[in-house]
Amino acid sequence: MKANSLSVVTALLIILLLATPSMAWQGRMAGMGDANGLIEDESDYLIHPATIAAGSGLNFYGNYRLTYNKTTKWDYSISSPALSVTYPFSTSGHSWKNEGQLGAAFTLGAGRMGVFFDYTGINGNYSGDQSYTGFWYNGYATYDFSNKINDFALKVIYGLPVQTMKLGAEFQMVYRNEEQETNWRDAGNFFKNYLWSAEDYLENNLNPFMIPYQSKYWEAQGKVSVAGSMGPAKYAFTLKGGIPFASDNKFDRVGSLSYTIEGKVKGFKAGGDFWLRVPLYDRMVLPFVVSAGYKTIKRDGVFNAQLPWIVTYEHETKDIFVKVGGGVDFTPANGTKVAAGLYYDFIRTNQNLHASDTNLPTFYVDEYTDMPKYTEHRLTLKTLAEKELSSMIILRGGFNVFYGMVKSDYAYSAYDNFGPFSPFNMSTSGSNVGVNVSAGATVRLDKVSLEPFINAGYVKYKTSGDGTVGLFATEAEFNKDDWLIGGGLSVKF
Repeated sequence: MKANSLSVVTALLIILLLATPSMAWQGRMAGMGDANGLIEDESDYLIHPATIAAGSGLNFYGNYRLTYNKTTKWDYSISSPALSVTYPFSTSGHSWKNEGQLGAAFTLGAGRMGVFFDYTGINGNYSGDQSYTGFWYNGYATYDFSNKINDFALKVIYGLPVQTMKLGAEFQMVYRNEEQETNWRDAGNFFKNYLWSAEDYLENNLNPFMIPYQSKYWEAQGKVSVAGSMGPAKYAFTLKGGIPFASDNKFDRVGSLSYTIEGKVKGFKAGGDFWLRVPLYDRMVLPFVVSAGYKTIKRDGVFNAQLPWIVTYEHETKDIFVKVGGGVDFTPANGTKVAAGLYYDFIRTNQNLHASDTNLPTFYVDEYTDMPKYTEHRLTLKTLAEKELSSMIILRGGFNVFYGMVKSDYAYSAYDNFGPFSPFNMSTSGSNVGVNVSAGATVRLDKVSLEPFINAGYVKYKTSGDGTVGLFATEAEFNKDDWLIGGGLSVKF
């Protein structure tokens, strides 16, 4: 499947190269560590639609990017010394991410329009095992989980100069196909997408890794944008939002009892971006960035094939982020650029899952209130350099490093017609640290510009903490190591 995808994208790029003559596109930013907002670039109008009005003529664009993420360690260990219970989850795996884009920009009326087709595909597969000692028994189990994303988007951008300002808007229609799946195997059992770990089955709770779902839905997104000058300073401001519709959500449960829960996807997202560039003198500019966003997605479903047996579930995710920062964009000589910026990110995600199984007079209710409730305060340093060697070749590179302080809460509880099970509450804290190096170039061939780029990075996540299972003290530790390598090619005619 990956080979077929690469073949299709390669063929499309060759067709573009042979079709007509071109400058540069998203490969420039990728070759400098994705430093959007730190320096100016033509691709800025993908973030601020109003800035497309600054362009001219007819241009065609292509972009392809491949990222491989090798997870050498994704371990989760939980233990309760008082109960002599230890459950060590030891996991590894990998994911592939494919990103592609084809589009064009052209003059329309008094303004300028862009039409783009985007694709994002992710395929992640992970597996692990657990040699555990429990309160009642010891055992060995294996498990695996996977995540898949196939998103297709059509976006239309329009920008219009109005007196001293530029106004812009974007409408985007996205089709999303997303799936997460977990599987558990021990000596006598096989479970796919198990819902009932909160009933004192701590050893087979895979929800801290990922919560299963299978969703297909459309999403309508929009942006309104304004760009202009305040004295010598330049600004761009954009508001954006989106809602899902025409959705289908499934939860396939396989085990001693098998059934399919079917429902819908609901939610919305909203946010904004503000960029400001303040010149100190001809060769130095101070760029500032402020961004914020909120997103909530609720997946639900009901299995009601045979009354009075009813199974329901709800899975809700809430995300919020804020980014604030700035830097220096310096041009020491013609054809040479260096820049550096420092950014603060506030990241919060809260996932919860509710499941109920009713076959009166018996019923079960499982509540995973935090899986997890995650908060990170992150500082990121970005540096880049770009040098024009000749009229045909430009070289560039970027270096990024970040440090995040992380806090996560995990909690669940359950009860049935006989009473409650042992509730679980856990708080962990620690760090999330990463580094990334990028390099790229622009090669100008007549009117065609090619921008190859590569990048490599490493991310280390580590937290630990304590809590309770019922009345007993409990300890937990998370460790995750990711190695990333990627590259791609952008082209503009």
